[in-house]
Amino acid sequence: MEAGYYLGQVGEKGELSKNDRREHKKRRAVRTLLGGESSEKTIPDVETLKGKIPELRRWLDRAAQIIVAKDNDLERLDKEKEKLQQAYNCCKQRMRQIGGMLWKEGV
Repeated sequence: MEAGYYLGQVGEKGELSKNDRREHKKRRAVRTLLGGESSEKTIPDVETLKGKIPELRRWLDRAAQIIVAKDNDLERLDKEKEKLQQAYNCCKQRMRQIGGMLWKEGV
């Protein structure tokens, strides 16, 4: 290798260690040419791309539906939380009143 780094092997099968696999992937990514095997840039197949557009639109629509549903769920949960907070505050206030009455009576 150019940089003087040699990949280490682990075990009898000669598998690369975790760090060496990561290093190997990085080095392969650097050596990859843009546009395929040759140095010339290739033009993507327009018909294939046109066929993928409706599928991508369906994915986006589905994602939007999921987001709206989750937003509605969060809104509902916020309202429930608000109701619970009000009930908690009422109970807390009532307990203080009862505690004050018992303290005055000397119980």
